[in-house]
Amino acid sequence: MFLKSVSSEKNTFILPSASRMRFVLYLTACIVWLCPCVMAQIQNTEKKDVEIRLSEIGVTVKPEDIEKAKIKEEEIKLTVAKSIDAIRSFISDLERDAKAMETHRDKLQQERNNYLSLGANSKYLEVLDKELAVVKEKIDIDNEQIETYKDRIEVLHDQSKAYDEVVILLKSILRLEETRLTSTEQVPLVKKEADIAKSYIAAVHAGIKEKESVISFFKGRLEEIKIKVSEDEKTLAKYLESLKTEIGDTELATTVQKKIDSILLWEKAIGDQWITLFETRLGTSKIRYDKALLELKCAEFNTAFLIEKGKRLEEKLKTEELIKKQAELEAAKRAEEESRRIAERTKSEIEKTLQEATRKSEEIALEQMVATSPEKKRVLELESDVPKQVGLIAKRKDDLITEGAQRYKDVTEYKKLEAEVELLLSRGETTKEIDESLKKIETDIKRFSESILAVESLISSVSEEEKLVSDNVAKAKEEISKVEKEVFSFTNRELARQAIEFSNNIVKALEEQSELISTRLDRLHERLEIKQNALTLLKKTKEKLITLKAANVWIRVESTISLRTFEAVYKDLADCYSRLDSFYNVIPAHVKNFMLHISDKRYTVTFWIRGCGLIGLIAVFYFSKKYIRRWTTFKAQALYEAPNVSYYKSRLFPSLLLVLQKSINAIWLALLSVSIPVILAVNTSLITATIYVVTFYAVYKILKCFLVESFSPEKGDKKLVTSLAYISPKHLYKSLNIIVLFSLVSLSLIAVLTTYGYRNDVIELLWFVYRVGILILLLWLATQKSLIFKLLPGAETQFGKLIHRIITIIYPIFITFVVLLFEIRILGYPVLSYVLLKTCIKSFVVAGIAFWIWKYLYHRLVYIRNKRLKRENIKKNTPEENRFHAVTAIYHIWLNYFISIVATIIIIRVWVGTFRDAIGSPAAPYLIQKMFGQIKTVLEAIGGGLKYRLFFEEGRYTTPIKIIIALIVLFASFFVARHIKKLLEEKVFYKLRLERGLKQTLTTLTRYIIIGISALVGLSIAGIPLRSLAFFAGAFGIGIGFGMQNIISNFVSGIILLFERPMRVGDVIALEDGTIGTIEKISARSTTINTPDESTITVPNSKFIETKIINWTHPTTRMRGFVKVGVQHGSDTSLVKKCLLEVAKQNPNVKTYPEPFVRFSEFGDFALKFELYFWANDPGKRWYVMSELNFAIDEIFKKNHIKIALPQYDVHIHSLAPFKKESMPEYLNGKIDENK
Repeated sequence: MFLKSVSSEKNTFILPSASRMRFVLYLTACIVWLCPCVMAQIQNTEKKDVEIRLSEIGVTVKPEDIEKAKIKEEEIKLTVAKSIDAIRSFISDLERDAKAMETHRDKLQQERNNYLSLGANSKYLEVLDKELAVVKEKIDIDNEQIETYKDRIEVLHDQSKAYDEVVILLKSILRLEETRLTSTEQVPLVKKEADIAKSYIAAVHAGIKEKESVISFFKGRLEEIKIKVSEDEKTLAKYLESLKTEIGDTELATTVQKKIDSILLWEKAIGDQWITLFETRLGTSKIRYDKALLELKCAEFNTAFLIEKGKRLEEKLKTEELIKKQAELEAAKRAEEESRRIAERTKSEIEKTLQEATRKSEEIALEQMVATSPEKKRVLELESDVPKQVGLIAKRKDDLITEGAQRYKDVTEYKKLEAEVELLLSRGETTKEIDESLKKIETDIKRFSESILAVESLISSVSEEEKLVSDNVAKAKEEISKVEKEVFSFTNRELARQAIEFSNNIVKALEEQSELISTRLDRLHERLEIKQNALTLLKKTKEKLITLKAANVWIRVESTISLRTFEAVYKDLADCYSRLDSFYNVIPAHVKNFMLHISDKRYTVTFWIRGCGLIGLIAVFYFSKKYIRRWTTFKAQALYEAPNVSYYKSRLFPSLLLVLQKSINAIWLALLSVSIPVILAVNTSLITATIYVVTFYAVYKILKCFLVESFSPEKGDKKLVTSLAYISPKHLYKSLNIIVLFSLVSLSLIAVLTTYGYRNDVIELLWFVYRVGILILLLWLATQKSLIFKLLPGAETQFGKLIHRIITIIYPIFITFVVLLFEIRILGYPVLSYVLLKTCIKSFVVAGIAFWIWKYLYHRLVYIRNKRLKRENIKKNTPEENRFHAVTAIYHIWLNYFISIVATIIIIRVWVGTFRDAIGSPAAPYLIQKMFGQIKTVLEAIGGGLKYRLFFEEGRYTTPIKIIIALIVLFASFFVARHIKKLLEEKVFYKLRLERGLKQTLTTLTRYIIIGISALVGLSIAGIPLRSLAFFAGAFGIGIGFGMQNIISNFVSGIILLFERPMRVGDVIALEDGTIGTIEKISARSTTINTPDESTITVPNSKFIETKIINWTHPTTRMRGFVKVGVQHGSDTSLVKKCLLEVAKQNPNVKTYPEPFVRFSEFGDFALKFELYFWANDPGKRWYVMSELNFAIDEIFKKNHIKIALPQYDVHIHSLAPFKKESMPEYLNGKIDENK
């Protein structure tokens, strides 16, 4: 009607149909849920009973448990009474049956005797004997069954008594609060009773095992009896049939048949009775077993009750002792106050004395000024000294009173400290509380140490003062003898007497001052002793707390999971339907009580006010949800469409808004569940469990939405993590979603069962399953190592690369550590796992802080660098900028290494401290102690050997450890030198654009300097004096003079080459033998040269000093080249020059400055000779340009018809008269003597 009326009004807000239905459903659910809450409120307001927590077994005993136990007791009593009545009726029936069978046995005995006297058939007598035996067996089984039933009755009575004891025990437990009335003298007796109860539990366990064996025995016997009875009946039937056949007498046939039928009937009855007998015994054994289990539970409760009672009595005893200590402290404070008041009164008197002494001194001074007689002046001088000494006495007394008050204060503080320490050590503290106590003790130790130093300094000053006063006493006594001699000359005897009296008074005053100072010194020593005792107490307390902390680490919580845990879970699951049915049946009663509660005038107004508040809260949540959804949608869309925004605004903020939009229902539901107990002022298990479940669901919803926004492939480019491919985020999303869902189900179930006080072993089993499940899921996720590494930031910087390398190394170690952590927790070491986890978290925190510090300093350096670039107006891509970047690069490198080293040292110290505290504890397992003890022994033996002293002259010595450290320093210097050399070459010299030779010189010198300094440092660390090396230096000199002359010559030549630098790395040189090459490396002994045909030549350094070397690239690499060419005589020389210069200008490898030029060298025999001179950047280009110019000259000369001259020779032939034939030689004439 309300909704209808609202919707009918004009200009009012009308809920849509779907929203209206949801609103009505929310309201109805809250009202239905309100019924048990209101009933719980009534029960809480009307009845508030005491609950007792038995920490030994983790059970809370409530008054409802007594009511349940009483109900169970009444049920058991009713069942026992009914069972006993039925059993007694069975017993009376069996007794009647036994009497009837005895009468029948007598008749059969008489009948047998009659047939035996008549000489009847022997086979018939066998039938009678068999019938008689069966009857006797029937009587025996009846009697045995009667005894079994009587035993059953006793067992049932014992069972009823056991439940009576349960009720009595629960009542005793609930009266545990009355322990405060018990005398603390009962503590030893209660502890003894608890020990006896523990031993009784072991006896009950043994009895239970015995009863289990009895039950298994009776089960086996019952099966055997069933088989045996069936076989005996068959055997007896066959036997009787054979007797019947053998008798064969027709007259006895009817009688025999009756006998056989009765025998078989009784035999069957006997078999059934045997089966019933063993079933009864089995049932009795089970009742005994159940009773034993009940006794075990009672024994456990009784033991826990006695232990709890003992703890409370011990707490009461400690409280009484603490009260006693407090009373002593109060008494000490009162005494201190009283002494302070006395001291104040004494101080006031001392002040008066001081004022009086001052006044007298002034009066005496005035009299002394007026007096003219020397005797009078002398007496006044002595008299003026007396008030001064009296004033000093008053001051000494004041100091003594102050020291006494301070001593009282120190005593009170020491007693208070003792009480606090005793209280601290008496109560069991957690690791966190121990850490806080250790911090406080450290502060107290520092304070007391400073106080001890102050008292010691005060004692030394007072001792000096005591010595000074003692000297003054001795001088005053000597002064008395002088005064006595002096007064002999006095004319006034009264003045003489006064002078002696004043002198004696001065001595007495000084002696009194000495006594006061001695007393003050004693008080100071007492104060020092008190403070030293307090300091010793604090140090011992610190050691005990450290031991206690380490012992807490190794406390093992025994698992309560057993086969009974699974049995209990199975029984509860099987009984779940009946529990739900009973809960359903209780709902009408709750509704009826709810209506009665509303109708009561006392609660009506309060209920409706709270109900209206709840409805208003639901309405606020409902409408605010719509507004938040619209706002998040609008805001996220605006951020997505905004141009040129950062990652946070374009991706992170919109994703968080969408997470809020999708999980707003779960968040509001969690807030509503938390608000309802506050509004309705109720607190029941149902409400607490609901709050847990809804809160876990809200967290699950938020995490799932965040996973969707981060890794879901459907988000495309709008997801948070874009560094992964399509398959990678899908796998991560599924893995993390399964982990979150599994956590939701497991934690919700554990929270609900814990809230309702379910069995601790079942809850422990659920925690075990949860831990194992999470471990498996995390290992499954950790197998995808590449996906996780893609989530890390990029490795563009040196620090990023370092971080990636570190994570790559520690990743398997971290996975192993996580598995080990879970195993430690599963094995029952929660504190150890907590300590290791806390240490791991500290390590990550240190690493995170180091990373953020590095990031801040890195950006700060970049900012400063850019600011200086702008201020100094350095342009980009210039040598100045490169030089500036090279300098700042060194800062970046040292920043990376410095932060990494500091963070590593801190993390190592954290882990070393954890392992030292844990493993060094006496509470550590014996195997760990033994193993680390052996390691410690071996290390101590090695340490002893390394500390063995090797003596030199003049009492100096060294040890192997010093030599090893020196060698490590030397080897480290080689590594550092090589690394710095590489660093300078790659990071500094490269950006400074230094020439190659200068780079080589600087890096080599730096390496030599580092190694030399490290060698000297190593010798100093090793403790080897340089004078001890004089012999080796002499031998070294002789070696230089003979065998090492060439080596040293080459080494010295190498040093000269490095300093004078006539040639550098990269220079092109020509040796004396004509070898040409490039210098690749100048080392200490030789130089490496690389020839143009890629062969390597190693030349001793001395050759470069002793022989002539041509360096084509010193001081610069620029080198002049020339090309010679000859043209025919008559060619146009201007055209030739022009062509040659044009060729030179067209070649890009020819330098424009200095300009190339053409030289007409000479008129040759065959040609006009020209020379084209040019400049190239280096010898290699010169050699290459010369070839290119020759090709170009040939081509341009052909185009311009200029002919290159060739060598020409003129041959002139003169005309002569021919030879006559006669005058020609014979070999020319063709005539040859054939005989020859």
